[in-house]
Amino acid sequence: MTFANPEILYALILVLLLPIVFIRSETKRRALLTSMIASDKPGLVMGAGFERRLVAMVLLCLGIAALVAAAARPQWGTKLEAITHRGIDILVAIDVSESMRARDVSPDRISKARQEVEKFLELLKGDRVGLIAFAGSAYNYCPLTVDYRAIRLFLSGLEPGVIEDSGTNLNSAIAEGIKTFERSKSSSYRVLVLFTDGEHHEQDPLPAVREAVDAGIQVYTVGIGNPSTSGERIPLDKKGQEEVFKLDQAGNLVITKLDEATLQSIAEEGNGQYYRVSQAGTELVEIYKQLSAMEQTEFSSRLHHQKEERFQIPLLGAFVCLVLAFSLSDRSFRKLRRTQGVRI
Repeated sequence: MTFANPEILYALILVLLLPIVFIRSETKRRALLTSMIASDKPGLVMGAGFERRLVAMVLLCLGIAALVAAAARPQWGTKLEAITHRGIDILVAIDVSESMRARDVSPDRISKARQEVEKFLELLKGDRVGLIAFAGSAYNYCPLTVDYRAIRLFLSGLEPGVIEDSGTNLNSAIAEGIKTFERSKSSSYRVLVLFTDGEHHEQDPLPAVREAVDAGIQVYTVGIGNPSTSGERIPLDKKGQEEVFKLDQAGNLVITKLDEATLQSIAEEGNGQYYRVSQAGTELVEIYKQLSAMEQTEFSSRLHHQKEERFQIPLLGAFVCLVLAFSLSDRSFRKLRRTQGVRI
């Protein structure tokens, strides 16, 4: 036998205090009666109702102990349960290029992207999620899983520089998404969500988007950046040194800007929608509403040995003991005491 909440059993220590309280109470009661009552039959007066009070105390202790045992949830025996996961498959591709260090959104683009993905995970229920990191190339950072704790662990390590290839290659992110979905061999809906500033330094990404659509994948885009600014400098990661900004080969400051036009084209071609992340982050809620409206598909089912809950047994015992204990009150036996010629 095991207990689901074994720490509750420590409360049984309090049950041991009840007999001590009872003994002290009876001692004081006997002393009080001795000082107040003179009788030819002191045994009758002194002992009236003691046996019932003793039985009531024992039943009370047993009842409380049984309640504590029930709260600790005793378990023994097992049963087989089928656990089924239903939902949709979602790949989240996060841009980790150097331009994601820009601070046109607070605290910076990459941190904002991580925060929004965290919020997105809180909305999901039973859907499989995977992570793709991309810059000049793309990498399947975390495979599709329903373990959101694992996703959060991998998400916390996403920073510019985790992929050595510089630049931003949206084609590689989309191609990696297609490969990941093909490896999963799932029949559920497939959704690719790109978190990026949209700056693109390679060939036109639309042919890759069309290939994704042909593979049954919907493509959503989430823009990270502030379109109202004329551009933002890219701080370089120089720990412990004075802050410097990225320069081009001619020694000029590199300016990055959110490219909404490209992201809108990708979303339109991918049968999805484009959203720009605001400080409130309500855009992710809209994406979730659309995804949750899709028909969910069963993508995993397995048998699980589940322990049988047996708390009902001590709970029933506690009820019986407590009812009997309270039925043995002094009031219940006054009539009996009067028939014995005793008044208290």
